[in-house]
Amino acid sequence: MPSADGFIKSTAGGRFAATFMIDDLMYNFSGSFASSVPAFTCNTATISYSSLKNLNSTRSFEGRVGPSKVQLNLANGPVIDGVLDMPLSPGSTVSGSGVWTQN
Repeated sequence: MPSADGFIKSTAGGRFAATFMIDDLMYNFSGSFASSVPAFTCNTATISYSSLKNLNSTRSFEGRVGPSKVQLNLANGPVIDGVLDMPLSPGSTVSGSGVWTQN
C-alpha cells in the first residue's frame, strides 16, 4: 500500500487540516471533528492509501486522538496516522468529515 509523509494541524474549534506531498502535488484533507477535540499538531503524519483515486471528494472518518498518537480511518480506506508533537490527555475517540483538495 503506498504511503506519503505530511502533517496535521487542528484548532481548538474542532477544525483540522492534513497535508501530504504525493508525486509533486500537495494533497490537503480539511474538515472538522463531530465532537470537541483539543488543538493538536502532528508534524510526522503518514497517509497510507491503495489508490490516488481514494484521495478525492468529501469523506467521513473515525479514529482516535491522543494521548500520544493520532489515527484517522477514512471511510473509503485511507489511514492517516502519526505521533502527536505534544501529548493530549485524555485521549478521545473521534469522528467527522473532511474534503480533499489538491494543488
